[in-house]
Amino acid sequence: MNFLSTFVFAILAFFSLVNAAPIALGADSLSTRDVFVPPVLLPNSHSVWKVGSKQTVTWDVRDAPKQITNGQAQVILVTNGKLDYEHPLAKGIDVLKGKAQITVPKVAPGKNYQILVFGDSGNTGEFFTITN
Repeated sequence: MNFLSTFVFAILAFFSLVNAAPIALGADSLSTRDVFVPPVLLPNSHSVWKVGSKQTVTWDVRDAPKQITNGQAQVILVTNGKLDYEHPLAKGIDVLKGKAQITVPKVAPGKNYQILVFGDSGNTGEFFTITN
C-alpha cells in the first residue's frame, strides 16, 4: 500500500507541474502590447467650450512608439472624475492622428470637465470649462 500511495502522489505531482508550466504567448498577448499615453493638449485650463459647439481635441503624438498594437482611440468626457464610457465624444480615431473633431454634449455648465484619450492606455487632460 505504501508503494501505491507514493506512486499516486508522484503522478499527481507530475500533472500539477505540467498544468503550471508556462505557455507560449501569441501575437495578441499582453506581453507584446505597447502602452502609448499621449498627453492631451487641448482642451486645457484656459479652454471654454459651449454646449453644442464643434471643438477639436488634440493630443501630442511626438513620442509615439514605432508600432502601436491598438491604434484606435476614443475621446471620453470626464466629469468630476467620472468617465462617460457609454457616450464617447469620438471613437475609432487613429491615435496617431493627434486630433479629433467633437460636438460638445449637453451637460451642466461647470469647470470640472476633462478629456480622456483612451486607446492602449488612458490619460486625462487639464480641467476646462463648459458653458451653455
